[in-house]
Amino acid sequence: MTLPFEASRSYVYNAARYELLPRVAEIAKGFGDEPFLLREISKKLLAETYLPEQLEIKVKKAKSDATEKMSTIFMFYIPFLAENLKVFENVGGGMFKNISLEEEMAEADAAAIDIESDDAGIIYAYSFPTIVKKDGNRFPIKVGLTTTGEADARVLQQCKTTCCFEYPVILGVWEVQRVAAMEDAIHSTLEARGSKRQSPGTEWFDTTLEEVESVIKFVQPSAHAIPRSS
Repeated sequence: MTLPFEASRSYVYNAARYELLPRVAEIAKGFGDEPFLLREISKKLLAETYLPEQLEIKVKKAKSDATEKMSTIFMFYIPFLAENLKVFENVGGGMFKNISLEEEMAEADAAAIDIESDDAGIIYAYSFPTIVKKDGNRFPIKVGLTTTGEADARVLQQCKTTCCFEYPVILGVWEVQRVAAMEDAIHSTLEARGSKRQSPGTEWFDTTLEEVESVIKFVQPSAHAIPRSS
């Protein structure tokens, strides 16, 4: 775990969303199209990740003196986020299913809006921990968009395949107007600078987060960077 442990609801939310849920999704691949009990995967993963005494710590509820165990809060947030971020389909009775390839393709098609569209949306940039460089040098970054959900859900969908060798890390997320035109401007600028990678993926560039953000701010100064959990 990269997030320092602390006994708080905000920690549970961030740990569940950014670290545990991608691991759950990886485990769930083994079920294919068959339903599975998400709570069983979650319990096992929590037991492997935390000490028993950490999970037994009680945290106050918001605006209340009542308390809940950390384990209870985790077991609320994991299925809540899994459903709302469209990582899995909730089929009832505590059972979940992997979202079918057809549904994922439909989401991708919905995101592939016309460049002339005025739709607002999200631009995201992500890579993988072992290839990220923090010394100013370039490294492979994927730049994409979504109009139908959050960046985390979109990236998780893209990485629910065997070609991903580790969990992705989202480097930056921006709320923009005319999201398709913005994505095209970023891709065109980076390609003109010779940064486009010759790879099966069409949105990978040898660049830096600073360069991506500079293009976004130049094209659309009103673009809003969404803070990421550190």
